[in-house]
Amino acid sequence: MTLLLLSAVLATVVALAIIRPLVARRTAILADAAPGALLDAEARRRSTLAALKDLEYDYLGGKLDQADYLAQRERLGYEALAAIRAAESAQAAAGEGVVDGIVVPGAMERITHACGFVNPPASRFCAGCGKRL
Repeated sequence: MTLLLLSAVLATVVALAIIRPLVARRTAILADAAPGALLDAEARRRSTLAALKDLEYDYLGGKLDQADYLAQRERLGYEALAAIRAAESAQAAAGEGVVDGIVVPGAMERITHACGFVNPPASRFCAGCGKRL
């Protein structure tokens, strides 16, 4: 009887130890590394520059004649310039060091763990080694 009771208590403790991180994760505070407006502006900048690159390839590959190429290049050039300016203003408004959509370490208050991994703010566990911060 004692062995059965001891095994039931041990099984309960093990089950709680396994379930606890899953339940605690739902109540964790999650924060974005960069504001949404900044990510949207960077995505728009990247997509317009990629469209310009594709346009150049299409022209060089003979898929477009010169008149269509020049008309589309002018339109995409204005869109790319507007997207670059929007990305720069969103970056300045955020006050963070962001290069190509990647937050530069040290630009925001970040947590460096003993293992050397730089974690985003409001992290509870190290993303490098998994230990509690």
